[in-house]
Amino acid sequence: MSERKDYTRIMAEYLKAGATMLSLTCPVEGCGLPLFKLRTGEIVCAAHGKVLLVKSDEEVKEIRERITMISVLDKLEEKTLNIIREQSEGEDVDPREIIGWLEVLERIRRLKEMSREKQSPSKPS
Repeated sequence: MSERKDYTRIMAEYLKAGATMLSLTCPVEGCGLPLFKLRTGEIVCAAHGKVLLVKSDEEVKEIRERITMISVLDKLEEKTLNIIREQSEGEDVDPREIIGWLEVLERIRRLKEMSREKQSPSKPS
């Protein structure tokens, strides 16, 4: 019961922040809580956070691929940052090697940005 009260509190916070309660319920099996549309346009559930609503199997596949790619890029970014940190703290610092890793980091971030741009609604040309 206390968990349900926490969700009620979260839903009240969404409403106070200007979110709109939708007629849709959370698609997660067994949840059934109402979904909210935040001012940012994101659709959220009080229990599960951000929810992606899809219209077709193709869209499901596309979103899964994008989420997987972002997850892999996040891990790669973290690993690259650790390597840069370790190398810059070492005694034999080779600036060219650090520059190479910084370029890798820049590419990772560019890919993440491109992936996020694909996720947002398409803009008219």
